[in-house]
Amino acid sequence: MKILVTGGAGFMGSHLVERLVENGHHVTVLDNFSTGKRNSLSNALRSKSLVIARGDIRRIHRSLPKLERVDRVCHLAALTDVQASIRDPVLTSEVNLVGTLRVLEAARRLGAERVVFASSAAVYGSPGTFPVTEDADVSPISPYGASKAASELYCRSFEENHGIEAISLRYFNVYGPRQASSQYSGVISMFAKRLLRTLPLTIFGDGSQSRDFIYVADAVDATVAALEKPLRSRVFNIASGRETTILELASKMQGIAGVSSNLRFEPPRKGDIGRSIADITRAQRELGFRPKMSLDDGLSATMRWFARKN
Repeated sequence: MKILVTGGAGFMGSHLVERLVENGHHVTVLDNFSTGKRNSLSNALRSKSLVIARGDIRRIHRSLPKLERVDRVCHLAALTDVQASIRDPVLTSEVNLVGTLRVLEAARRLGAERVVFASSAAVYGSPGTFPVTEDADVSPISPYGASKAASELYCRSFEENHGIEAISLRYFNVYGPRQASSQYSGVISMFAKRLLRTLPLTIFGDGSQSRDFIYVADAVDATVAALEKPLRSRVFNIASGRETTILELASKMQGIAGVSSNLRFEPPRKGDIGRSIADITRAQRELGFRPKMSLDDGLSATMRWFARKN
């Protein structure tokens, strides 16, 4: 198949593109390289089946003038920083919501049969029942979550009006090699970088808040299935189905690193949820999704990558 991947040079995108090329697909990557890196695609670049275009999803028509047709689109490009979305909700909306609309319109013009959209567990906000199923209320508490929820609605409208199959994957906390280690990136990458420098670990709140962490290779498995398989449902939770508190995570990572960094507690951040654990029954049933990587093994692999990088 011919597949367009937006954000394909980013953390998860680069892993996905490598897998798609390995599977024999022809892949075009669109990335503005604000966070993505071309060298993250170094393995896939050896293939003649990969084309890379620099561009902004908000002006996608200018970036892909020579692309005549694609079979599938995987839309990963987005601003993912919850705290930044609170500071500047307009920019988040312009990139995440308007950008998604531009990608959907491009998919229609390019004759795509299916769009797989990278949504987020943030669309649920603070649910009252756990594990969270895909039928739970969509009630985001951050502009980031709202932008993802609204984008899902646009995806459904394009399916209704233009016949494009629209699949929304609600990723929970994806982690692994190549993840950014800036202040507002995933907690695992932040902890890894600080442990390697024997710096205190900063925890926002009391550490009892939980997350459902999923290793990037497992998330890629689900995404590839969503691109390739015939599907009945249109929304899927992509997670491990296991719950880990931030204090438990800190302890595990300290053990892996062999250091006992101090813990520094800060006030809870706006937009952060208290508990997160997904019901992944639907993804198991329709995508054949079975997370393979345990949290301990995934954290060890991630720590090794950060150690090599630094």
